Amino acid sequence: MKTKIDYFDYDTLLQPTDWRFAAAVVGLCKYFDYFGIDYKVLYDVEEKPDNYIHGFDGIIYKSEDITEEKYLEFAENYFEKYMTHKNILNILKSQEFSEEQIKLVNDLVKSKTVLKGLLGKTKFDGTNKDVFISTIEENRAEIIKSIFKNGNNLYKNYCNERLIFTEDNSTCRLRGYNVDKDRKTSNLGFCFSKESFESNDILEFDFIPFAFSNSDMRETYFVNNNFSVKSLTQTNYAFSNQLSSTENKDDKNKLMLVLQNSKDYISYDVEIISKSQDKAYYETFFVRLERLKKLRELSGKSLNFVKKINDDYWFNLEKEVYMRCLNNVFLDDVILMMLKFYFDDNAVKGYIKSRTDMLIDINVSWKGNEIMDEIKSAKSCGFLTSKKLIEMKSSNKINSYKQKIISALCAHDYDRAKEIILSLSAYVGMEFSFFYTFLENAEENKDLAFAFASALIEVSSKNN
Repeated sequence: MKTKIDYFDYDTLLQPTDWRFAAAVVGLCKYFDYFGIDYKVLYDVEEKPDNYIHGFDGIIYKSEDITEEKYLEFAENYFEKYMTHKNILNILKSQEFSEEQIKLVNDLVKSKTVLKGLLGKTKFDGTNKDVFISTIEENRAEIIKSIFKNGNNLYKNYCNERLIFTEDNSTCRLRGYNVDKDRKTSNLGFCFSKESFESNDILEFDFIPFAFSNSDMRETYFVNNNFSVKSLTQTNYAFSNQLSSTENKDDKNKLMLVLQNSKDYISYDVEIISKSQDKAYYETFFVRLERLKKLRELSGKSLNFVKKINDDYWFNLEKEVYMRCLNNVFLDDVILMMLKFYFDDNAVKGYIKSRTDMLIDINVSWKGNEIMDEIKSAKSCGFLTSKKLIEMKSSNKINSYKQKIISALCAHDYDRAKEIILSLSAYVGMEFSFFYTFLENAEENKDLAFAFASALIEVSSKNN
């Protein structure tokens, strides 16, 4: 919440009452620190402003310290590697230029509309660098603003680029919160009354892009642990650094791996906001400490398995497990998918089986079912049954029974699953000790059937 105050020489208080204001606080702190501008942290001052909101920290500052000139300078520095004009100026520091450098300068000019408008009619030939330097310096603010507000991974990803550094807007400038004021708005409010629709927007929301992590990622994150301004700034700093140092993973997997190693700065329930360049809105999810501990327990477990399902979707086992862990969802559907992958052409059956067995153990642990002894029994029964079928010269029935059990489980037809397992028990002349627990409550103890089906494998094959 933004509040006008009369507090010594300061006139504004910004408190992190929701994630938007929290992100604005983090971005503003970076801005103030960059210029060495004086501001106060609410929890650090003994005498509080009269009209502050109890229960929230905040920053106290002078509104006059936020200027468009300083804002653009800060944006140019913070997102320096995306500022095309700075790349050009760095090249132009040379006294002599190779053909490659000359071509690069001309290509960089063509890559941005604002630069093409200013320099498009002048081709760089290696002798006219002064023209390029002077044109860029004279129009620097315009160039920075255009590049920053139109960058798909910069301001445009977070806010409506037409509203940059504006005030008194009728709707919030953030993506997903912004409404085109020229369209019908009656459907936004209660009982189709646009007067009942409430939206707030403040200039400080322009600092939200600086609060999110790692602009080189297609999906960026902000951790809203708004217990204090200190926790907000320090957590997001550490979070962003860890994301940067995590390589060879997609954005969601990076997030999961960082959360696994976040015990030094996240030790409580937190809200995480994500913004993908592929979506015109923000997403939010809550990370519960209990689930975070479960996620950390997965550290060191080998969950590497990726399979192309279609052109638009790749199944990533590690990602699927991590997201279900955080969302408190069991792994039943993932286990069934892995069991079905076993029958794919060119499937490395032994590898899939080992991953499936690990998933079953994790799933039982998450459910809190005291059936680990029965799980071991089910795996043992499956192995011995496979061995017996091979001895009976009926190895072709291994996959047949396995497939029937999996099909019944996929259809949630537990009575059918019981029939198949009982039939197999009679066929091989073996008693399955785990079966009695499965019989009592098949749906609750379905992991026993998962374990048994996973263990049905041609034990003498090269894939075991």
